[in-house]
Amino acid sequence: MGDTQTIHKLFDLLDDWRHLPAYQLERRADIFFALYLDKIIKQKTGVDIDFIIPEFPVRVGEISEKNPHINQSFKIDYLAYSKESERVFLVELKTDQRSRRDKQDWYLQRTAQIQVKGILEGLKKIYKATHQKVKYNYLLDKLQQMGWLTRTEKSFDINNINISPEILYIQPKNTTNDDSVISFDDVITALSNTNDELAKRFVVSLEKWKGDVNKI
Repeated sequence: MGDTQTIHKLFDLLDDWRHLPAYQLERRADIFFALYLDKIIKQKTGVDIDFIIPEFPVRVGEISEKNPHINQSFKIDYLAYSKESERVFLVELKTDQRSRRDKQDWYLQRTAQIQVKGILEGLKKIYKATHQKVKYNYLLDKLQQMGWLTRTEKSFDINNINISPEILYIQPKNTTNDDSVISFDDVITALSNTNDELAKRFVVSLEKWKGDVNKI
């Protein structure tokens, strides 16, 4: 089977299996959105993205006034940073229009309110408490490359960075003309001038994924 046939088969499976009751398209398709996320964000904001970190941990205790002691984290699908423009985007991917939740929206809004400095202060507490130091060290190395922190022997110092993150949702439709929403039509536009076979086939599936699988 040639490369092009393999690409078509991969997306054909996603197109088909998304209709099954327990299949979670979002978990399988996120890598394709990630692959073109810099282009998708630039199409929406005009900003060039320099760094993208998936599943970014935000300490629950840092955003919760009722439970400031909690060292557990919730994860942001992607944190994207434009170093030149000094803009940070908290990006949530939803392949199902119905999967937006008020609680998750609140988490994101609170994260934006504590700014990048607050995110890093929470991360320092998580790092102190976690037993997964190896993976967190890898994350800290990336954040040091971004200029957000300076590694020390056992922890890190937070650099002087005052940025309020912006929230973006990637979802099938933007029914309310919400400036924070990137619709699949927007993604299709962002990829319209991309010539690689993967992007072309991705666009074909995005046209299908705009439809609600819960409706006949």
